[in-house]
Amino acid sequence: MPSLDLPAFTPGRPAADVDGALRQSLAACEEARRCAVLWFAEVQRRELWRSLGHASLELYAVHRLGFSRNRYWQFKRLADDLDRLPVLQEAVTEGRVGWTKAQQVARVATPATASSWVRCAEQTGRRELAAAVTAEVARVKGVARKTARVAAKVAPAGGVASQLALGLAASETESCATDRSACGTPTDVDATTLAIPATIALRADALQAARFEALVEQARKRGLVPAQAGRMELVLAALEQWVTGGVSDADDTGDAATDSTRRHPRRRATVPPAQVIVHRCPDCAAATVTTAAGERPLAPAQVAALACDATVSEPGRPNRATIPPRTRRAVLARDRHRCTTSGCGATAFLEVHHVVPRSRGGSNVAANLVTLCGRCHAFAHEGGVALAQFAMAPAATAPAGPEQHGHGNRVPSPLP
Repeated sequence: MPSLDLPAFTPGRPAADVDGALRQSLAACEEARRCAVLWFAEVQRRELWRSLGHASLELYAVHRLGFSRNRYWQFKRLADDLDRLPVLQEAVTEGRVGWTKAQQVARVATPATASSWVRCAEQTGRRELAAAVTAEVARVKGVARKTARVAAKVAPAGGVASQLALGLAASETESCATDRSACGTPTDVDATTLAIPATIALRADALQAARFEALVEQARKRGLVPAQAGRMELVLAALEQWVTGGVSDADDTGDAATDSTRRHPRRRATVPPAQVIVHRCPDCAAATVTTAAGERPLAPAQVAALACDATVSEPGRPNRATIPPRTRRAVLARDRHRCTTSGCGATAFLEVHHVVPRSRGGSNVAANLVTLCGRCHAFAHEGGVALAQFAMAPAATAPAGPEQHGHGNRVPSPLP
């Protein structure tokens, strides 16, 4: 990538010189952003943040790069779009499309239309491109509204299905974009032909998949959703409850939006909504979980994280918690029901972690326990988190050595 020459600032220069220097500096900023997002996308694609000691790309961007949350999402969205649109990625890599134009193209382009939009970006100025993108967005929104009205008529009034139909209609930006000349007038399309399902792909490790299935089963058993509701309806209903007033693990009162949790006002703070059964071999310590796809092995770091905060079941013995429930509640309350990883602060999927591992003499006293979210907890057991990244609990000290500390209150999982 070419080096950037910036004009040194000198006050009192003629207007033409100031204008030229400013334009040169702005061009350098544009070029720097173009290069930066390519490197950022490389970090994301290869998950390099892990080898650099961070549990997530966001934590890496905020703490290592000094990004604000807004800047992180700006880079993250464009990096995702470059992976989604290889034609755009090639144009940005070769310098044919800059940062600003790439953001505009990514708003409306699909894999099928990316070439046309890239040509448009190459052949027009920024304002002309922005106008074309704005017109396309308005057209797609109009079609989506028509699609939503059609879908709403066939969905149960006020039900989860109607909300799903509206969500699908609003997500038709990709599906609606049809063949067109560069920045030309799009072809009119009948709205009813656009009501096609959108695909949302989520990747999960073995433990996450098992937890997801257990939570879905519990939601159905408790009658929290219609019997015919699919998994997408379940996800949307859960998110809607969360956004519109549902509680999180941070709510010590535990007041939830459902009758079930109202009858048990402290359920969320003390009892997991579902349990994931983990089978561990007593000889080799290998562990697996049962999912719809069959037995799936767990990584050693996942097993170690689970062993911090679990219920253990052994033949001929009563079930026992690795951390006494009273101590666990006290630690969560002390840490204000938040992940104590610096910069994280998550309030969901919390787990309690031993700073000094029990295998090295650590105990269940509160001073040796910290709260982490499941993500930070698992990463800590992988040995990738520097101790300085955690806001340690009072009086907790970590031993010298590679074992790192994370905190989390993952769903307690029996380890037979």
